[in-house]
Formats: sequence, C-alpha cells, structure tokens
Amino acid sequence: MRVLIVLLVGLFTSGQILAGAHDNFSKVPERYDQGLSAEIQAFLDEYAAVYNRQDYETLLSMWDRDFGGAIYMAEEVDPPMHGWDRINKYFNPVPGVKILDGIFNEYSDVRASYLAEDLAVATYHLRFDIKVRRQPAMSSWDRVMAVLRRKDGEWKLVAYAEAPMAPLTMVRRMLEDKVPAEFEDYLEAQKEAE
Repeated sequence: MRVLIVLLVGLFTSGQILAGAHDNFSKVPERYDQGLSAEIQAFLDEYAAVYNRQDYETLLSMWDRDFGGAIYMAEEVDPPMHGWDRINKYFNPVPGVKILDGIFNEYSDVRASYLAEDLAVATYHLRFDIKVRRQPAMSSWDRVMAVLRRKDGEWKLVAYAEAPMAPLTMVRRMLEDKVPAEFEDYLEAQKEAE
C-alpha cells in the first residue's frame, strides 16, 4: 500500500513540476483564425456523423483522393499509414466484414490557421467511445493535428495525426477529470471552516 501511495504522490508531484515549467507557454496569446476554425469544426461535425455510421466510403470521400501523399497516423497503428492502399485497409481491413459493434467520435476545441489560400492546419480534441467485436467497450480521448485542402469549395483531409499525451500525463489527466467540479467548493468551505 505504501508503494502505491508513493507512486501516486510521485505521479501528481512530477506532473505539477512539469506543468509549472510550461506556465510561460500559457501566457503567449493563441493565434488562430476563428472563422476558419468554425469552418473546420463544421467539417468535423459532418466527418464525425459519417464516421459514427461507419460509412467509410463517404468518410474517405471527405479526403482529397487525388492527393497521393495522404497520411493517417492512428495512435494504435505503427508505423503511420502513407498512401491510399494502407488507409483503405485501415478503414476496411476485411471487405464485407464489420469489425466494430459501434463507434462514437466527437471533435471539439478546433484551432485552425491557413498555410496557404487553400491549405489549413488544425488542432483539435477527439473524444471517442468504441466497441470492437468480442472486446469490451472503451472510452478515451486524443489530441489531433490535421492538414486540410480546400478543393472545389469544400475542405478535404490530406493528413491526420493523433497525438496522445505521454502515459504519465494522460493518467494524471484522467484521474483529475474524475474529480467532480463541486469538490473545489467543498475544499474552499473546509478552508473557511478552519
């Protein structure tokens, strides 16, 4: 039990030290295009709806299929997938066989900037629930960075990379997320009662 307590204290202490080292970054104003970010959010809302239906043909039509250098970097697949053969196999590994009982993706916190008139880079948050056949359901989240090209007036993906946090940071974040919001009020009341 003592070892577990020491590990948990170490986990939170190291996270606080590292977070303090990065405080200077939070003081730098963010520079992203709010209008573009709203456009990309609308694209991602549709992308999520299609993904959640597991309509992979339509999903892949939301990519620039004429671009031969497409990249898809899923956190669970190594190495990253370059080109349409690998990306198609990722979304349809066994043609005609459904491998997921269900998936639910949500994209939020989009921050996008133009790289060129018809090219944008975006970062955003992915929260998902997934049930692979014959496995328990799971929920998690990722940070994502994507490159999109405007083609015929519509945004299309050309590169996508999931960027999970380091395990130590992610576990700390998950544990913090489980703390109810009203706990801060409780702590404040305890301080005032002392």
